[in-house]
Amino acid sequence: MDLTIKTPFVNVALQTPYAKTIPQINGPYTRIHLIRHCHPDYAIKHLVGDEKMPLSDLGKKQRKLLNKKLEQIQLDKIYVSELLRSRQTAEDFAKKKKKKCFTDKRLNEIDWTEWYKIKYFNMSEKTRVKRLPKHRQMDKELHKMHNKVRRLLADVYKKNKGKRVGLFCHGNLIRVMITSILNTDVVGFLSTEIYQSSVTKLVIDRDGYIKINYINNICHLPHKPDEDLFLAALNQ
Repeated sequence: MDLTIKTPFVNVALQTPYAKTIPQINGPYTRIHLIRHCHPDYAIKHLVGDEKMPLSDLGKKQRKLLNKKLEQIQLDKIYVSELLRSRQTAEDFAKKKKKKCFTDKRLNEIDWTEWYKIKYFNMSEKTRVKRLPKHRQMDKELHKMHNKVRRLLADVYKKNKGKRVGLFCHGNLIRVMITSILNTDVVGFLSTEIYQSSVTKLVIDRDGYIKINYINNICHLPHKPDEDLFLAALNQ
């Protein structure tokens, strides 16, 4: 006699015993896409400043490719930071879809100061105290940022239940959002990389439970970004 229990979502015979307790589906789901801006023109940063730095020629090419992915996502609402590179990343798609871009200063980039000096392999408390006494203060600063982005995500969720939302923002801010969900310290922050033009997807059910669906998706780009992941640290 076949005792296999089948549902539209899971074949229990192929799952662990835990899967026998099938959770209730609590839709509708709210999908929040964290979209890092495309490549900016760093060559003129010293002339215009960080806030007014526009997209480079490479960034504009990335934007076209990103727009194709956004076509598949079908965003219902768009939020952008106050920085020009964020707004320029979103504007073409928004214009084509006749969507308004809502500017929110809470999406602006953050400064990671000297956090990069903490190494992953110096994990013990004793080692950190010896090599970098300030690490506890850094963790406190990150914790404050975690609280801020949790309130931001809760606000976006509350105002857009059941919708697909795009937050066009910045790498460090996205790292803070991810580590706020994972509840990690500054080492977890430093161990996360967010590429320019990437998309990170969060899914929240009707009861407010949140899942990270994927991080740092750049499948729409023809190749991995040609960048040294540690240049930002060297430039601090």
